[in-house]
Amino acid sequence: MPTNLMNVFNSVDLKSVGKKVADIVSLNFASNKKTGTRIARAVLNDGTTLVKRVTPSGVVSEIIHRIPEITSTAQRNAVIKDLAKEKHTQETIAAMLNISQSTVSKVLRNK
Repeated sequence: MPTNLMNVFNSVDLKSVGKKVADIVSLNFASNKKTGTRIARAVLNDGTTLVKRVTPSGVVSEIIHRIPEITSTAQRNAVIKDLAKEKHTQETIAAMLNISQSTVSKVLRNK
């Protein structure tokens, strides 16, 4: 059964961060080419981004990553480093932040 974004981010998830469906500004999936896992992103009207994983078989990771609104390069770089410390791959971090994997790589190599 195909998984759509509104099934991934339900009202319980949104309620847990004090939001409702009307507060979603954008929804999208990014795919991990190696594993087939899709990263689901919901950007809310306050700049917060919620992220979940969906496996190729449709299993939804119920761990929500709440990423704050990023307002500077220094803040973005700090978020990248934090996510890397949590053992997320560069490709996953890139999908979570809607940036390229090469940007993540450069930040982690301090370039």
